[in-house]
Amino acid sequence: MTGVCWRQVVGARIALVLVLAMATMATTAFAACPLPSTALHRGAVQVAWTADTPPITVGRHFTIQVRLCPADAVLARVDATMPAHRHGMNYRPSIKAMGAGLWQVEGLMFHMPGAWELRLDVQAGGRTETLRDAVTLP
Repeated sequence: MTGVCWRQVVGARIALVLVLAMATMATTAFAACPLPSTALHRGAVQVAWTADTPPITVGRHFTIQVRLCPADAVLARVDATMPAHRHGMNYRPSIKAMGAGLWQVEGLMFHMPGAWELRLDVQAGGRTETLRDAVTLP
């Protein structure tokens, strides 16, 4: 084996070891805080949310429960917009920590039918991650 080939093989093996180590760390972090497979994720943050009184309907206030992983993450902001119309909600929701990674968000209202985008800003590990989910109202 020439020196060039040997370096390429060693470099590829080191890269593979690093990729496997990072994948293992991410899997371990998420396994410590189980959320459904439908959870949103970005970086080291996972978010699952549910409406307290489904289905969400036009013109009615609703509350959502938000579960964060890691459990010590902070739900800093929740908002929603209609990207096609370039506007948001007419109300600012309130966020309340319930403990152990659970948060309650009250005062949300989608005042029009159509495609909405729910935005959740989560602070974890010294970073703020923005997670988005699509919600369509008939």
